[in-house]
Amino acid sequence: MQINYHKLYSAALGQDFELKVYGSSGKPVMVFPTSCGRFFDYENQGMIGAMAEFIERGDIIVFAVDGRDGESWYKPVRDEWIGRRHGQYEECISREVIPFLRDAYGVREKFMATGNSFGAFHSANFFLKFPALFDSAVCLSGIYAMKNELSGYSDTGVYFNEPLSYLPGLADEALLSGLRDGYLVVAHGLGAWETFNDQAAALAGTCAAKGIPCWYDVWGPEWPHDWNTWLVQIKKHLSIFREGVLTPQGIRKLTGPDRRINLLT
Repeated sequence: MQINYHKLYSAALGQDFELKVYGSSGKPVMVFPTSCGRFFDYENQGMIGAMAEFIERGDIIVFAVDGRDGESWYKPVRDEWIGRRHGQYEECISREVIPFLRDAYGVREKFMATGNSFGAFHSANFFLKFPALFDSAVCLSGIYAMKNELSGYSDTGVYFNEPLSYLPGLADEALLSGLRDGYLVVAHGLGAWETFNDQAAALAGTCAAKGIPCWYDVWGPEWPHDWNTWLVQIKKHLSIFREGVLTPQGIRKLTGPDRRINLLT
């Protein structure tokens, strides 16, 4: 497997930003780390190994990006800088990292976002907020509203980054049209430490009400909020994506050589 490491300076963040790339061709998949995690955690926890057959076959090329949760959502002081710093992170990904990947790897099609736990929060957000850049997301064991985790603190910056806050009121038909052409997976187990399943159900229900294709995939009580669960889940979903998922437009292949190509706009 071809593996590359990159460090680039982010003007949006005012600091260096790191990522790793696995593979050389296929559907571009952007991986977001768990809360306060790093770009190398996904590999270190065995997730790249679970995806290896799909990477080596050229079904997907994986870009594991760094996070900045410790400077935003998980910083000790609750104030407007949560939303502001997160906004800078979004700018880094959308206006710096993705153009870099276009130039360095010839990426011309929209990304699939994925992540586990808080990485699922980021994946859902980038899919829902940037349909010009992302056309699908696989969200495993996610949290989709942060008010309780922020001890009740909320402001505009928090509100517009919580899918369960902004999505119910979304009425922009142009944006909704783009989202309806995408595909979202919301998955979780019913085992230990799965404490945000009500949020996952609410997100899936809201997507259904908005006409956004969403597969709400609930696993049993033997599947905890843990890496061992996510290893199996990602492999299952990647296998199905290559064969095709059911959408309102019919069977659509999301990865592999016969996938539909959605060009970046």
